[in-house]
Amino acid sequence: MKIKLLDYTGAGHLGKGAAARYAAELLVYAKSTRLTQGEELQDKIRMMSDDEISAQLDAIVMTVRSSWEFVSYTWQIEGVTRAFTHQMVRSRHASFAQQAMRVADMSDFEHAVPDSVKAAGQEKMWNLCMMTIADTYRQLRAADIPAQDARGVLPTNVLTNIVAQYNLRAFSELLGKRLNPRAQGEYEEVISRMKECVLAVHPWAEKFFHPERTKAPALQDVLKKQLDGRSPVDVPEVNQALKELDLLRGVWG
Repeated sequence: MKIKLLDYTGAGHLGKGAAARYAAELLVYAKSTRLTQGEELQDKIRMMSDDEISAQLDAIVMTVRSSWEFVSYTWQIEGVTRAFTHQMVRSRHASFAQQAMRVADMSDFEHAVPDSVKAAGQEKMWNLCMMTIADTYRQLRAADIPAQDARGVLPTNVLTNIVAQYNLRAFSELLGKRLNPRAQGEYEEVISRMKECVLAVHPWAEKFFHPERTKAPALQDVLKKQLDGRSPVDVPEVNQALKELDLLRGVWG
């Protein structure tokens, strides 16, 4: 898979740390406008030291999240499965533009083999099935079956590309739900790499993604060991404990 940050708040501002500073100032301004607005406030924020801005961000992390929505990010995500994007596009507060199998010729589609299939020694059987599907698809297209109908035989793990845009609030909430053992492995990997892209341009965002009051590394490690590589769906008691942990993080996040 390949993940690239296409655009973000502050992009184009030149100089070391300029983009991060611009986005942080905008966030502070959006939060401060409840009391006053205008150029005077903007000038005051621009004159703040980095330490003062950081202190302001610490305070914003602890308050209502509406101001977070003024900072946004757009990613190009390539070589991921439809199984993953089916989950991703259920996010209500995000925008997506995805490769359309309805019009794209998928005769030479690529696919991903799950690690569990490889571990079980069933990769040969899986690939044989994919070859049969590919041959069937090509025969249907050769018979003038429209791509929108022929796509019905394609597998869920066919690889696809998608553009995704989240604001800081929506992405922070997504990380809280998906960077944990309850997420499917591919989803966790994609979101983790998206997070790395953001921190490369806005290092201060870490405190928004993982506030100290929501961290529970020891508890999460215990639950992960209980799973022992299994899906939480197959271990109901651990799955329930992880749901309760997510609920607490949501309350205090």
